[in-house]
Amino acid sequence: MTVACQNSSQQTAHQKTDKTLPSTGNFGKAVNFDQAVAADMVPGLFTASDTVATAVFGHISASCKHSGCWMDLDLGNGESLHVTFKDETFTIPLDAAGKNAIAEGIAVRELIPVEKLQNYAREDGKSEEEIAAITEQVYAYEFIADGVLIEE
Repeated sequence: MTVACQNSSQQTAHQKTDKTLPSTGNFGKAVNFDQAVAADMVPGLFTASDTVATAVFGHISASCKHSGCWMDLDLGNGESLHVTFKDETFTIPLDAAGKNAIAEGIAVRELIPVEKLQNYAREDGKSEEEIAAITEQVYAYEFIADGVLIEE
């Protein structure tokens, strides 16, 4: 799921900040990576709750090119973990895609019902046959980071 930035006035403020950000380093709160798990392990973290406090690491497969307000960590199976930044209190460099990162915060699991998945497919221009083939709900995973460390 790729999400655009919500507020154009925030975009302008973020853009001005991002132009002066170094391309690597810690953004937001300092990241404690001692207990970090690989991004592809996130789905296995949910046992008793739909939210889990953790740190994750992985390769940044995509990031916001307008203001640095999100990034996606590659899960290695054609999917990604969408990472946003808590209360939009920080951004990352615009050139973050392609680098490795560690994010600390809250992993969130949401069960997406069939009807919503079918609507997504319809909005994506899928055929009626492809839409009708969607018959099972799926989990979507997101991460809300307090801090991000982007490695060189």
